[in-house]
Amino acid sequence: MDDELHPELNIGLSEEERNDLETLIKSLREDKYVTGSDVSLDEFRRYVETMVENMVRLSDMMLKYDDRIKTLYEILRLSHKKSEAINDHIAIITEYLTGKKNV
Repeated sequence: MDDELHPELNIGLSEEERNDLETLIKSLREDKYVTGSDVSLDEFRRYVETMVENMVRLSDMMLKYDDRIKTLYEILRLSHKKSEAINDHIAIITEYLTGKKNV
């Protein structure tokens, strides 16, 4: 295959993405849960803002991964279609060579 027409397929996470995800997971685990009536409005607001930021980062990561999965699906679909066409050609040639079909 020509590298210019078919760029390298990279489904896994890059090192930077993996580090971002690990940092996000770590921050989610370390977040204090806001409970009780003794929590100030500022603490609760900061907690909600942190959770929103984390969710936005996680959503961005998921969208990037989804794009990669769509690319992989398209490659697999086209590969399967190509294989079916090749198999059809091979079957026709085999039938011709064995004398089962007149061309």
